[in-house]
Amino acid sequence: MDGPLAVERIVEAGRKLFARQGFHATGMRDIAKLAQVSIGALYHYFRSKDELFLAVVRRAFEERLAQARELLRQGLPAPEILRQVLTSYFAGFAEDPEVAQLLSRVWAPEDPALWRKLSGLVEEYARAIAAILEEAQAAGAIRPVHPLLAAYALLGMAGAVTLRAAGQDPLAAEFRVRGAQELAEFAWHALRP
Repeated sequence: MDGPLAVERIVEAGRKLFARQGFHATGMRDIAKLAQVSIGALYHYFRSKDELFLAVVRRAFEERLAQARELLRQGLPAPEILRQVLTSYFAGFAEDPEVAQLLSRVWAPEDPALWRKLSGLVEEYARAIAAILEEAQAAGAIRPVHPLLAAYALLGMAGAVTLRAAGQDPLAAEFRVRGAQELAEFAWHALRP
């Protein structure tokens, strides 16, 4: 099997199983089976379950960053960029409930050792968001802020709402519906010039 295709199938299988079953309950053999690759092929591309989980989370983060960068390139106003990024983030919950479960596992991982690894990835993501905020600040689209601190504040808000929106009760459903709009408004009030 072609390398990039195998990696894609493995990451997608990992996303589904980590979201449904959690990190500890998901075995590498389960992922290999769902991806329709041998266990040897899986370990050829990913040395450990931790490494695969980080690849799954990295993909989710990179998709959101790419969207934000594209909106910035289009010259959209900062409040509209915030609204669109958050709307697509929460729309993903409705389209694929596993996304909510997966992202909630990022903000509340089952394994403290995994959190240490995830925190490095969150730092990368925060720095990428900070770079976007620096561009917006240079263009006068947002007020002067400490870009990295503001990025962590935005991530913290999104993470807290994600954890609550991943539930199966009426309030979680309301958070999934209203989360994007409310978070965009909070963020814009904090960042507007």
